[in-house]
Amino acid sequence: MRKHNHGEGGFTVVELAIGMTVFAMVALSFLGLFTALVDSSIVAKQKAVASTLATNQMEYLKSLPYDNLAVANGSIEAASPLPASTTKKVDGATYTIQTSINYVDDAFDGCGSYPNTALRDLYCRNQPAPSGAPVPDTNAKDYKIVNVKVKGPGNRKLAEVDTHIAARVAETASTTGALFVKVVDGAGNPISGSTIQLVNTTVTPNINRTDSSDSNGIAIFYGLTVDTNNFDYKITASKSGYSTLSTIVPSGSLQPTYPNQKVLTQQSSYVTLTIKPQGQNSLVVETTSTSGTPIANARVYIKGGYKRYTATTDTTYYYDNMTPSDARPTTDASGLAAITNLVPGAYIFCGNAGATSCTVDGTTYYLAAAVPYSGVNPFNPVTVPTYDAASPPATTFSYNGLNYLQKVRLLLTTSSTFPRITAMSPSQVSLASDPITNFAFTITGVNLPCTTSAASCGTTVSVAQGANNYAASCTGSSAGTQLSCHINLTGITVGSTRMTITSGGNTLALPDSPMIGGFIVTP
Repeated sequence: MRKHNHGEGGFTVVELAIGMTVFAMVALSFLGLFTALVDSSIVAKQKAVASTLATNQMEYLKSLPYDNLAVANGSIEAASPLPASTTKKVDGATYTIQTSINYVDDAFDGCGSYPNTALRDLYCRNQPAPSGAPVPDTNAKDYKIVNVKVKGPGNRKLAEVDTHIAARVAETASTTGALFVKVVDGAGNPISGSTIQLVNTTVTPNINRTDSSDSNGIAIFYGLTVDTNNFDYKITASKSGYSTLSTIVPSGSLQPTYPNQKVLTQQSSYVTLTIKPQGQNSLVVETTSTSGTPIANARVYIKGGYKRYTATTDTTYYYDNMTPSDARPTTDASGLAAITNLVPGAYIFCGNAGATSCTVDGTTYYLAAAVPYSGVNPFNPVTVPTYDAASPPATTFSYNGLNYLQKVRLLLTTSSTFPRITAMSPSQVSLASDPITNFAFTITGVNLPCTTSAASCGTTVSVAQGANNYAASCTGSSAGTQLSCHINLTGITVGSTRMTITSGGNTLALPDSPMIGGFIVTP
């Protein structure tokens, strides 16, 4: 057995064990401290985010008309209450924004009627009431208190703000009113920084004001001259890279989609305008015969974009290149023409029934079909898509060195008896959910004679995909404006199709890919 000499270094097993234990304790302490610091940093960041969310929510609420300040299932009744709770995800964390809004009775104009003194002292603020205040106050809804709480992960309350909001219009001169304008995009999201112009030339002095929408898409105009007899306040919203929209007046019994506004004494009017991200190069029009031969010098009637009036029976639009003056484009030698600055949306060609104001050298041409190169809907109406400069579309259509958002082929004919399609519904077939063996669809158009018996229908309809051809069974009427069809599409695959329609000895054979001349088959 080896003996240690005096002065030799080293640790015994016990010493080593104690040392490791102490080291582990110190390491665990530092780990705990590090974890606490990380957690504290995360909480601090979440509190900063929550504070911003609470402030933004409060500023949004403060921008709303006073009468709109009410939440669902709250103490204040409203036709369209605001949500009491919403969520927002920021940097992977989910925050819950809770809003409560209640009336406040303030003693500045006396207290309301309470069943006992204790309740009055509890619910009537800022007592005692000043000398001469009515007893009791017959309108105890003096102003509103708005409270916003933001909770983060684990339902932890991270931020809270509250404020009092009074009916600001009621504090203005008795001869004026207010107007709230909100600007949103096509999805309903608020648009900040849009320019809003308000004009009324029928009052004295004339009104011509301009403001910008805030982060909630809202601009507020106070102190407006009252105009109760007519809808004379015209509002225009615009922003670079977006479409421009102006309100209009009613036309007889027709109510505008975006109406001019009245301003009433001591009241506020409210309107929402929708503007859409818009590209400059909108649409290429291609005019051909029904056999596909280009037609030069064709002047094409186009209307669409914003619908003027809410009635479904009315088909007038903001964009109409025949009204108030003839601004129809003329196709070149290849049958092509381009249109710029169209509002994203649906467009109709050659009139509702394809028989109006499409001409070549003064001769009327009928639209057998409008076949788009992109989108999900064949025939009229053809959609011009929105444009986001930060995320440009994958598919565009070149013309004269420029890229356009949409292209459409117009199949034109001089024969008034040629079959014409103006719409088809549905336009898509889903292999997963639709009854493929007996798929039902409707074709609307002109010169599609039929009967209530499919066996004696004067119009035939078929759909082809590659070498496969599918015949439809249709019924209709002698008016020839609509066919109700069924078709067995067994064996059809995902992709495009082409449709053929024959009536009166004339055949309309529609093109397929890259155009949409029939159903789009989806998985």
